[in-house]
Order: sequence, then C-alpha cells, then structure tokens
Amino acid sequence: MTPDDFAEQFQHAFQSIYLAAMRRVRDGRQRLAPETTALLLHLAEAGPMTLSDMARHFDRALSTMSDKVENLESQGLLQRQRDPHDARRSDIWLSESGQKVLAQELDVLDRVRVAQAAASLSAETRTHLLNALTEFNQALARGKRHEP
Repeated sequence: MTPDDFAEQFQHAFQSIYLAAMRRVRDGRQRLAPETTALLLHLAEAGPMTLSDMARHFDRALSTMSDKVENLESQGLLQRQRDPHDARRSDIWLSESGQKVLAQELDVLDRVRVAQAAASLSAETRTHLLNALTEFNQALARGKRHEP
C-alpha cells in the first residue's frame, strides 16, 4: 500500500470512527459556556491565579470576574487557597470537581462507546492499536504541515 493509498483509507476510517464515537450532548444546558470553559482551561494550564490576575488576563472588570468566580465556586468548580505568607491574598484554582468537569467538557469522543467497542477487542489488539496510533501521532508531530 502506498502512502497516498494509506492516507485515503485512513481518512475514511478516521471519519467513520469519529462519527460513530463522537460525544453527543443532547441538552445544551449540560455544556459549559465557552467563556467558562476558557477560564477553567486557562487555570488548568497556568495554575492558581489571583482574582486580579484573572481579571487582567480575561480583560474583565474585577467585579465581573469576582461574580463569575463566586458562581463557579458555588457550583464546586473552583476553590480559593489562602496564601500562607499573605492573609489578604488568595489564589483561585480548579477544584477536583472542576478538573473532572473540564476534562469531560474537552472530551471529543464518547468514552462509554469507545470502551464498549474496545471490550470486543483482545487486550493484545487494544495494545497494538494504541501503540500504532501513538507512533502515527509522533510521525505527524515530526512532519511539516502541508500547505495547499
């Protein structure tokens, strides 16, 4: 099989897998607002931040950011950690629940469907598949992006 043949067959297989396993949210109210997702994602990547730092980063008024943080705190998604060296300062961080909700929000595939399909494969096949996908992903990362 030539690399071009592989690319075509992989494209079709990937699309079929994606369509069969994509995460579907039947009720839009189950999703986080894009701004909330961005805020949680930024905290997950940057680490704990003060309210002032968050307001500056998101270009929001301190009062607006304070309301947002209080709301997310009341939902159990954020928590405050007092600075042991400065009692006036507290850092805002993702709670354990916030980390789980963010991970679920970023999921593209329905983990239950993928797990059910994986259960029909042998452990050896699952290992080979993951190894092949990891190797392919590394090859993609090493390659240069094709510009049309």
